[in-house]
Amino acid sequence: MCIVSDKIKFCTCVTTDVEKLKHYWKLYRFNKNNGLMCMGTPMIPTAMIDSNFKLNKTTLLNRVNEIDAFDIPLEFQNKDLLEIVINNNVTGIDRFTYSFTFTKDKWKAIGEDPFEIMNNYEEEQSGKIKSALKRNI
Repeated sequence: MCIVSDKIKFCTCVTTDVEKLKHYWKLYRFNKNNGLMCMGTPMIPTAMIDSNFKLNKTTLLNRVNEIDAFDIPLEFQNKDLLEIVINNNVTGIDRFTYSFTFTKDKWKAIGEDPFEIMNNYEEEQSGKIKSALKRNI
């Protein structure tokens, strides 16, 4: 399984669809007036398929709360949601998704809930992730 790097960097310099990238992040802004009601089939949460889930989530949580985690200063608001995707579209490797919510000037880890995002949030910003994984030595 993959180990997330504590040097991970969240870049805003992407001009293409981030969902085509190997590693990406999305920032969602809460919108109680979204008006959508999405339903579907749930997928197995990352926590159930990633043996390093706790370690990776802790590493990511520490990193997103550091002042230099993003390549530019971003203004976060209460209820913002940050989704981090590792190993997207990589053949033979599971895609891992980690979610965080911004509360009281700090990111906090939360469970992954795609229906909550679709029903109550709008995408605000997204980007590429650099130095996402630790290199094998």
